Amino acid sequence: MISVMPTDLAPHVSSGVLETEIARWSSPAGRAVSGGDWCDAFRLSDDVLALTVGDVSGHGEAASGTMHFLRAAIVKAMRDGCNPSETLCIANDLAYARSGGVIVTAIVGVLDLRERTFAYANAGHPPPILLFEREHRFLKQARADLPLGIFRHHHCADHVEALSDESLLVLYTDGITEHARDLLLGELELAQSARHAYDAPENETARNIAERVLRELRGDDDAAVLTVRTRLS
Repeated sequence: MISVMPTDLAPHVSSGVLETEIARWSSPAGRAVSGGDWCDAFRLSDDVLALTVGDVSGHGEAASGTMHFLRAAIVKAMRDGCNPSETLCIANDLAYARSGGVIVTAIVGVLDLRERTFAYANAGHPPPILLFEREHRFLKQARADLPLGIFRHHHCADHVEALSDESLLVLYTDGITEHARDLLLGELELAQSARHAYDAPENETARNIAERVLRELRGDDDAAVLTVRTRLS
């Protein structure tokens, strides 16, 4: 089952500096109606957007319940003004206290359309990919950027990346890059599919990337993709 989740953002958001197009795609594993992956985009101000993607270990209703609980906490922390690493510290406290030894990977980011920056923190999650006209790269992460729920005290690094006039930022869960249990192949497929999506802006970007990567081999894990395309308004 494939679901496209609603967002409180219109597909096109204009700041007077950069215009953005946001797309999301999500698919629970197998025949499940819900799963442990999430991706969200919402407005913090006219010029600032919040982005988050995450993956709760396990599948089905148990993972889904934890996912909704943590996602809500992350959204609240970001709306309350916490920066990305502070937000993940709050999420870690909740994940660590959750019974059953739940482990969560997540990214929290803030995209400033006026400053043209993407500030983010990563808790053990597959790194976003950022594409420009002539290049792409997987964004950096530090060794201390560990998953949530493992240690009582958690602190990950804050990173900042510059955006160009036209760029494509892709956040995803490992159900995309590990669907064939080959991470290197999965990252190559993702990079190629993201480049195709960059060059075909008229298509629904997140779905386009997911369907090109997965093709006939869906894998047995939840999967999600969040894309943000920026261009001059």
